[in-house]
Amino acid sequence: MLDRIAESLFWIGRYTERAENHARLIDVYYHLREDEQGPDGQVWRRIVGAIGDLAAYEAKYAEYGERDVIHFLTLDATQANSLVVCVGQARDNLRKIRDRLPSELWNLLNGFYLWLKGCDTAEVLGDSPHQFYRRIKEGLAAFQGTAVSIALRDDAYAMMESGRYLERSENIVRLLQSVLRHTAETGNTSYAYLMAVLKSVGGYEAFRRLGIEELSTEEVASFLLAQEQFPRSVHYALAGFSDYLKTLRSGAIRSGSGIDRIVRIVDKARSELSWLERSDMNAQALDAVLLQLLVTNRQLGESMAKVFFSPGREVTA
Repeated sequence: MLDRIAESLFWIGRYTERAENHARLIDVYYHLREDEQGPDGQVWRRIVGAIGDLAAYEAKYAEYGERDVIHFLTLDATQANSLVVCVGQARDNLRKIRDRLPSELWNLLNGFYLWLKGCDTAEVLGDSPHQFYRRIKEGLAAFQGTAVSIALRDDAYAMMESGRYLERSENIVRLLQSVLRHTAETGNTSYAYLMAVLKSVGGYEAFRRLGIEELSTEEVASFLLAQEQFPRSVHYALAGFSDYLKTLRSGAIRSGSGIDRIVRIVDKARSELSWLERSDMNAQALDAVLLQLLVTNRQLGESMAKVFFSPGREVTA
């Protein structure tokens, strides 16, 4: 596999996962504002802080308001983490390697991008923003579901999925960091807020089915970090990332030390998550855990680039 092909596949996985995550967060936090107390601008600022770049937003707008925030996070082509940019980046990467994946995937993603690019802020804020963001989630789920259904389980698929799972791990870590910021700013975390956090990752029903009686920051953090059976927990995401790395390693001409090192890093992080206890979920300890996980995710991304995307040579997998 050429390095440019590996890189495109990896970022298709990352950008589609990032876009879906952002759509989920915007949708849930958007409606959560009805239960929030205090100035409306604080709620919109919190949404930008959880998803986008506060400095970039404040450089463009004088205050935090509904229309400006929704445009910034959804349709602003100059904002690196906006939905339209994430989907556009995934589409551009897929366009470069259309022969490596089923044509249905290109048709889905291209059509979805053209629809999203043609939307405006008034359309998002129409009769039901919830319906708009649900369509975003459904469009991205259709892309991922089609890939699961028809893509050949070869190195190309493993590379795309490794990007998706690494992105998912980082997204959950950043979500939990936003929970800690909310707690620090408000002095408490309401039932409605914690329920919204779980719903933003589709985990509310799973959380309840596990018989966890207390809906607290500690229990939610433990669930999203270390629950091995929930697909959007950090532990599950890192396990998926590790599995696909091992697939790439087994299909390689040689098992380079670079791949082995990445596997060791991710398996060490999973092991540490497995040993977390409830006492590790208080605000101070959890902040340190999340910072370390963020460093680990960044290290994994950089290591993938060094091993698979070095210019001028073919990838070993």
